[in-house]
Amino acid sequence: MCCKKAADSEQFKVMKHNIAIRALNESMKSDKLNHIEIVLTFQRTDRIMNQMRILVVAISASAAILAAACNRTCPIGDGGNNNAAVTQGSADDFANNVPQTVYFNFDDSTLTESAKKRVEAQACWLRTYSGTRISVAGHTDVRGTGEYNMALGEARANSVSRALQSSGVDGTRISTVSYGKERVVDTGTDEMAHAKNRRTVTTVEP
Repeated sequence: MCCKKAADSEQFKVMKHNIAIRALNESMKSDKLNHIEIVLTFQRTDRIMNQMRILVVAISASAAILAAACNRTCPIGDGGNNNAAVTQGSADDFANNVPQTVYFNFDDSTLTESAKKRVEAQACWLRTYSGTRISVAGHTDVRGTGEYNMALGEARANSVSRALQSSGVDGTRISTVSYGKERVVDTGTDEMAHAKNRRTVTTVEP
């Protein structure tokens, strides 16, 4: 009987010990889960903060680009006499301060790098004076048939028109016309004369 009581007492101690261990394990699991949740919370917070920082940088960069665009100086000034007395935004202002003529290579309507700079100067002025309308006239040299040169002059005028529209000028403000080889500015027959005649001329309409 004494031995049985001792055994029961020992078994009870083992049960208490096991219960205590299980309780400790559950407590440790709970602490571990809480720790994981805390870590995940910090990670999520870090990600959100990083995204916010990226967003702030992007907004700042966009603002800087916009400010630069607004403050950009038009690349004008080689169009004519630069007469300060003319009215700003007028046809004379455009003629005096913007390169009206865009030159092309032989039998080509593609804008060269130099031509693109001239077109951008025109576009910058036109963006500044958004109430103006223009006409782009295409011309060729005297070589080739009249019909072919009419088509080539039209292609050149359209090339300038498309470039202006790509630079922010509304297409409804632009009209085009081709004169082919009918209105040469140099009647010579050498290459220098031909080069002067391969052109478009942009003018502000009244």
